[in-house]
Amino acid sequence: MKSLFSGELAKILLLSFIGLLVGYQWGNIWFGVSVALAIYIFRHLFHYRRLDEWLVGGGRAEKPFTNLFWSTIMDQMLRLLSQLRKDKEQLKSDVEYFKESFQALESAVVVVDTRGAIDWCNLASANLLGIELERDRSQLFHNLVRSPEVINYLESQEFDKPLEIISPRSLDVRLEVQATTFRQNYTLIFARNVTDIFKLENMRRDFVANVSHELRTPLTVITGYLETLRDHGENLPPVWLRAIGQMLDQSHRMDSMVEDLIWLSRLEALPTNDDEIEAVDLKAILASVVNDAQLSSPDKTIDIDVAIDKFKAIDASFAEPLQIMGCYLELRSAFGNLVQNAAKYTGTGGLIQVQCFPQGDKLIVCVADNGAGIDSLHLPRLTERFYRVDSSRATETGGTGLGLAIVKHILARHEAELDISSVVGVGSKFCCVFPLARLSII
Repeated sequence: MKSLFSGELAKILLLSFIGLLVGYQWGNIWFGVSVALAIYIFRHLFHYRRLDEWLVGGGRAEKPFTNLFWSTIMDQMLRLLSQLRKDKEQLKSDVEYFKESFQALESAVVVVDTRGAIDWCNLASANLLGIELERDRSQLFHNLVRSPEVINYLESQEFDKPLEIISPRSLDVRLEVQATTFRQNYTLIFARNVTDIFKLENMRRDFVANVSHELRTPLTVITGYLETLRDHGENLPPVWLRAIGQMLDQSHRMDSMVEDLIWLSRLEALPTNDDEIEAVDLKAILASVVNDAQLSSPDKTIDIDVAIDKFKAIDASFAEPLQIMGCYLELRSAFGNLVQNAAKYTGTGGLIQVQCFPQGDKLIVCVADNGAGIDSLHLPRLTERFYRVDSSRATETGGTGLGLAIVKHILARHEAELDISSVVGVGSKFCCVFPLARLSII
């Protein structure tokens, strides 16, 4: 291409020189040069017109005959057009492949633009969402799926967690909706049927609740008889008294587990009661749970620090007593579980720190200890029911393995999360992360 431009430049110079000689003969040098350059320009305009006509036809007709310069440009355009056609065909093939793949899914797939108008959907969308492509293309998604939760979910653009809704096609069908953005202008919405999972979860919840309630009566009877035997065991052999004591310990542990299961079932089954929501004094409730832990673990040092000055630095309207909107019993249970756990798993003379402070738009209530710490391998599973880092410690601590599961559910009911960090040999930190907006301004 460089040589072509060099050749054209040589032609311009040659024509200018000829024009210069002719103009000199005519007595007007500039007229001669102008005529020569005009001939050069008109010649190129002629070829450009032929190129334009060829491009208007899509470049599909036979390439017109031109000089070397324009012929080379046409050849390059032909290569580009050929590549573009191949890319277009490949893109079309890829799109058709993905459409066919989505059509094979049992889950609904819907593509909407920035306005929320439906651009495409698969066949399963008709069964799960009541959306048909031919009928509903360009219709607004929220006009067809009239669910405030879905509208808020899509408008928030926070798609980290899926949303569970009732299908607009049937009240008996539960759907899990997950969305993601792509190409900046489109949102891809997946909806899968989770009715069976929902039913199984309900069955599990009902089973646990029923079994827990049914176990209370026999446990009470067993514990009562064992306590009677212990209290009137003067004439019993020492080996019997030791066995009765061990049975009582296990009976009390089982009773604690049943109580925790009933409490957990209640948290899972019942929605938050607005009548139970009140302004809870954070410092007072933390002092209460720390006092209980101090009585059961007098060999541990437990400090409380509510950083009221940091709250005032954010908003002068924050004042003592610092209050959070929530259910007193649930919050006390959550904080109490965390402090009691720290006391159980911290050695004699250990230090436990209970701190409350703001962090950005969050309110942090943190329980930190200098115990043995937990391997990072176990951290993701700590809030699972009955999960234990070391099952051999169950008898030593007397725990039920349900404490952190209860904490997780309580925090979820208060728009909060549990953040856990730990270093083996250094200690653990359990932080309740609340929205700062839950603080009550007096």
